[in-house]
Amino acid sequence: MSSQTVVLKNPKGWFAAGVEISQAMMVLSDGAFKVFVYLCLNARRDSGLLHMTQTELARNLKKAHGTIRKCLNEMQEAGVCKSCFGHNPGGQGTIQITDRYWPYRKGDNPQATEDADAYIAEVRKLLDARACIRQSFSTSDEILARSWFSSGIPLDRIAQAILMGCHRKYTAWRNNQRQSPIASLSYFLSILIEIEAQSVPAEYWDYVRFRLQRVEKLWIESYGKNTDPQASAPAAM
Repeated sequence: MSSQTVVLKNPKGWFAAGVEISQAMMVLSDGAFKVFVYLCLNARRDSGLLHMTQTELARNLKKAHGTIRKCLNEMQEAGVCKSCFGHNPGGQGTIQITDRYWPYRKGDNPQATEDADAYIAEVRKLLDARACIRQSFSTSDEILARSWFSSGIPLDRIAQAILMGCHRKYTAWRNNQRQSPIASLSYFLSILIEIEAQSVPAEYWDYVRFRLQRVEKLWIESYGKNTDPQASAPAAM
């Protein structure tokens, strides 16, 4: 048998398919496995992270939105990946392949890890400061916050998204709509994208902050902090 050097036809975008791929093939249906392979080919090699909308996934894989959601749920239940998307399927989301099914060593720079942890802690403080956000921080919330850190999104931009999202929540409540507290960080995904696409003057954020503080006080007086509002009507402003 002659030994011949094997050369890739296309060295760009290739993926190391080893035992991790075999394990995924054994636990996933054909449809979910196809989604998994696509994610592997496009995720960051140093983290296993991919930023994408469900709409893009559906279009690129020629599948229906419902099928994509079903496949992602199957992958999560099997422990193959963790995903976090907002309420709008067209909104940006994050998917991360878990260590067991990711063939590359993920970055383990101690300083980077420490910085990411500090960043996530600040995001949690921003959430805890608002009365209309339930006091919980799930694994999906942490994945999303960590992906924002990896993408270099500044904390003040996240603070603005939380400010605007909470202001809208309070406005809806003031318009006699029954409102429950915001339950996850993904609620602010589409708002963050909206803010990044605009140029908003600093004076606007001062105004939003002032308005939010006034109506948030009424929320706390009516229901307390981080609790589910009852069916009672809001007080007049």
